[in-house]
Amino acid sequence: MKQSSNTFLGRVRSVKTVDGCGVMPTLYSGDKELEEWHSHEQASISLLVRGGHDEYLYGKYYKRQPGDLKFIPAGEVHRCDRYQPGTFKINLSFRPGLVAAYAEDRLDNLLSTKPDAKFLLLQLYHALEDPVVYTQASAQLLLMALLHPEGKREGYTPAWVMQLKALLQDEWSACHDLGELSQKVGVHPVTISRYFPVYFSTTLGEYMRKLKIERALPLLGDGKLSLTDIAYQCGFADHAHFTRTFKALTGYLPKQFRKI
Repeated sequence: MKQSSNTFLGRVRSVKTVDGCGVMPTLYSGDKELEEWHSHEQASISLLVRGGHDEYLYGKYYKRQPGDLKFIPAGEVHRCDRYQPGTFKINLSFRPGLVAAYAEDRLDNLLSTKPDAKFLLLQLYHALEDPVVYTQASAQLLLMALLHPEGKREGYTPAWVMQLKALLQDEWSACHDLGELSQKVGVHPVTISRYFPVYFSTTLGEYMRKLKIERALPLLGDGKLSLTDIAYQCGFADHAHFTRTFKALTGYLPKQFRKI
């Protein structure tokens, strides 16, 4: 049975709006074994912060875990089941017509491949929840940054860029040498140096730090490891460096993130 709704299943803790878009932190109890097939009238994105569940979306099966970010187009029928008790998501529902201005497949690809999207959504949620840092303008800027990534180029992306992105994702904990990277992707080191900020919107060092923090999200959501163990497991020299980097990217201290 298909259900259509503007809201999310689960218990919505609050609804904060930015330019007609709703940010809804949502808890799922796990007492319902299986959702009905349903869709939402507005396109949305969802970041799984804690817990986990199974999902059927786009005709595929997914085992969701903390740190997963998904995009659901308006009217896309899907179903989730086997929620772990205490599962927590940050859901962002777009206002009518907003996503129509962008190709949905590009937005889906952007959210699934750029760690920045996760960090921007966390910063947006933090800004809305913390009266000390909140202003309407700051929240609007974060929303626009989520939809308009800095440095995003239109049209053709060279093959070496995609190869380099996959390589860095796979070898996120390695200490990379520019000469070795150039040999692996088949371009001159000067090409990587000149165009990396253009295609990745940041420096190589900062991009690697983002990948490490992205790896920390599911470990923090799982709750089994200490913060120090997570710092070392994600390639940081010490707890302090991990804490500074995590806060700079998400707006939260790691210990605060575990409590949201």
